Amino acid sequence: MRKLIAAAALLAVAGSMAFAQQKAPQEAMTFATKVAAANTFEIQSSELANDRAERADVKGFAKQMIDDHTKAGNDFKAAVQAANMPPPKEEPDAKGKATLTKLQAAKGKAFDEAYVSAQLGAHKEAVSLFKGYSKNGKTAPLKDFAGKTLPTLEHHLTMVQDLSKKK
Repeated sequence: MRKLIAAAALLAVAGSMAFAQQKAPQEAMTFATKVAAANTFEIQSSELANDRAERADVKGFAKQMIDDHTKAGNDFKAAVQAANMPPPKEEPDAKGKATLTKLQAAKGKAFDEAYVSAQLGAHKEAVSLFKGYSKNGKTAPLKDFAGKTLPTLEHHLTMVQDLSKKK
């Protein structure tokens, strides 16, 4: 009887270890990869704008993006950890890298316009991504993060839409 109980306990431990080592669902990994890339792009492009923008309102927006997206990045890391997922790479995707290269080459008014345009597109994509995951995501910590972060992203989108009208 003792051997049977010991064997059952061993199987339970082995089974729970195997379960813990399972890969995160693909939908969670896809969302996390996109969030990490977008957030890193937001911060890096806004750091450039903080240095290069001519317009005070563009500089102010860039500063807020750095602050808000740094906080969002920390909240995101906590959600990824709570979901028992490996952290995704913190680097912009190919589109983000290409945009950063264009921004690095721009100066003056052309920089301001390119930055605002890039932020407008990035925030439209982010709002769509977060809206979708907050409704349909299957990994609870990430779904919760998406729902809590969405209002901030929607506010950013409104801000950058206003900036784009002030050309």
